[in-house]
Amino acid sequence: MTPSTLKSPLSWHQQLQDEQAVYFDPAFRFYFGGQGAWQVFRHKEVQRVLSDHEVFSNEYMPKSDDNLLGSNLNQTDPPRHRQLRALVSKAFAPAVIAKLEAWIHHECKELLQTVLAKGEMDFVKVFSIPLPGRVTAQLLGVPDQDHDQVNAWVNAISSDPAVIGMDAYFQAQQEMGRLFTALLEERAKTPQSDLISHLLHAEIDGERLSMPDTLAFCIALLIAGNETTNGFLANAMYTFATTPDVQSHLQAHIEDLPSALNEVLRYAPPVQSMCRIAKMDVELGGQLIRKGDLINAWLSAANRDPSVFRNPDTFDIHRNNIKMVSFGHGAHYCIGAMLARMEAKIAFEIIFSAIKNVTLKPGVTPARNPSTIVAGFLDLPIVFEPK
Repeated sequence: MTPSTLKSPLSWHQQLQDEQAVYFDPAFRFYFGGQGAWQVFRHKEVQRVLSDHEVFSNEYMPKSDDNLLGSNLNQTDPPRHRQLRALVSKAFAPAVIAKLEAWIHHECKELLQTVLAKGEMDFVKVFSIPLPGRVTAQLLGVPDQDHDQVNAWVNAISSDPAVIGMDAYFQAQQEMGRLFTALLEERAKTPQSDLISHLLHAEIDGERLSMPDTLAFCIALLIAGNETTNGFLANAMYTFATTPDVQSHLQAHIEDLPSALNEVLRYAPPVQSMCRIAKMDVELGGQLIRKGDLINAWLSAANRDPSVFRNPDTFDIHRNNIKMVSFGHGAHYCIGAMLARMEAKIAFEIIFSAIKNVTLKPGVTPARNPSTIVAGFLDLPIVFEPK
């Protein structure tokens, strides 16, 4: 994969869907250091790779002391995955998520208030990074003063290893591990109403979670909650700022915002791809994949498969998106999907109630995130008119 396809992959996806929907790229590198993978682009094959855990395993990452993520919730297959997921699902139950609504409203208004009078902002730095960082930290119980450092670690872990190098990836994990170890020790002495305290008392078959399992989950949640929701918010703002007809419609019909955000998830999903490893020899898309081969399933390509979505390159807020795979598919469907949707809905309700005529800042090209995982922006300068 070249830098040009990484930053503008859609035409590349469309070409491969037609010419070579499943092919092996020996040079492709994953964020955890793995190299060489089958690239999968069509909706049918992507959906199978994501859901058939008997053949395509989630336990693809090397497990070692310096790779804490190797034992996180997303790195397990059923039945272990079902057990771990059950432990944390209560933290993402509708009743718990609903309790965050008023708090998220307040946070959104506070973030926006700092730039209203200016008529411009870098949406990523002012809004789409801080908001999910605060929400995830609120769930876990991470102190406010550590938020900026946590965001730096998350960026290092999810970036392209060919750009930042593997040392930065492992160093970020170790530093996050030290932070959470200190927090876990503190909560053991003084429990609070946060997810870290909950994990300390969680049990599977009468046994408590191990320290590596607990650390891995905390780190994985911070990455998933921060980086992906940041991408969702930034991609939505970019889409609305560059489609004035959609923006005007939402200004007049805010009740259509959930449908518009749902289409953003299909049209520009924050997670571009997901990895699996073959547990046995299998044929996929006419290609023989061997046991132990890595597979990279492109969600962004599957969401624009013309055999599933009519006129896939058209942004249509009235589209039926029930078949999109933006939050995954099957047993590993994103546990935080409801929270991400609620954050985005509240954020743009607040935004569109306070500003109008949002456009990209003239003369400035937004910098896209150089990642094979998260599709988003490093910066997104916009201008607007306060209401």
